[in-house]
Amino acid sequence: MRTDIHELVTAAQAGNRDALEQVASDAQGYIYNLALRMLQNPADAEDATQEILIKLITHLGQFRGESSFSTWMYRLASNTLLNLAQRNPAHRQTSFEELSSLLETSLSLHAQSPESVYEQTELAEEVRRNCTLGMLMCLSQEDRIALVLGELLGVNSDEGADILGISPAAYRKRLSRARQALVSFVSAQCGIVNPANPCRCHKHVQNKLRLGLLDPANLSYATVRDPATDRQSLRAAQPDLTVEERTLALIRAHPAYSARTDCHAMIERILNAGNPDR
Repeated sequence: MRTDIHELVTAAQAGNRDALEQVASDAQGYIYNLALRMLQNPADAEDATQEILIKLITHLGQFRGESSFSTWMYRLASNTLLNLAQRNPAHRQTSFEELSSLLETSLSLHAQSPESVYEQTELAEEVRRNCTLGMLMCLSQEDRIALVLGELLGVNSDEGADILGISPAAYRKRLSRARQALVSFVSAQCGIVNPANPCRCHKHVQNKLRLGLLDPANLSYATVRDPATDRQSLRAAQPDLTVEERTLALIRAHPAYSARTDCHAMIERILNAGNPDR
């Protein structure tokens, strides 16, 4: 987050409209990427981001600087996302067993010719990114958010504990439990991390196309590329790394996605709602 964020927050709290818009705009990307990794579906993540940004804007006066702004922001976002998951059945936790069964069924239907693999590289990348997000959905809400904060967003254990309102020891326990669950599944299923496994992303493309689960004209993840993401993809297949290191690299092989929320329009609506004479 930008180094002058606290100055911008102070100015926004004092009524500076431009500063408020800048704070919301800067927070938007961080919130969206947390929401996407908690909810998987981009449309759901967009909706959640808007809800969280509205809370951030309308409750900004409650920020007292007792923690960093990023900690306060992530605490607000985490609480909202956990509440969303609890009240919306569509966000229920799945299981590694269910995901494994889906992958094995899809793999059994693979009938793709090797010549078409190269042509579908972007589609295979879409499958890979969707699958790794699906792995996160198999974790409990509490373990998932601890892992996303700690392993994907770079939050340390003290800050993570502060965000989630638990002790650092409890936070580390959740993080360790999430890592172990992912490593166990990935090492037994994923052909990227463990070449002995038959599962390969390109082998699922045709089946997903056939079922309407993949639309080449409307990709959610693969159109965004980042050299750092590509390096993580390469690390996931490095045999000299531990299985845990390769698993975490696989999960990290997502770029920073951009939300489409129009912060300017949102702030206009919020201010106008509070002042009907405008």
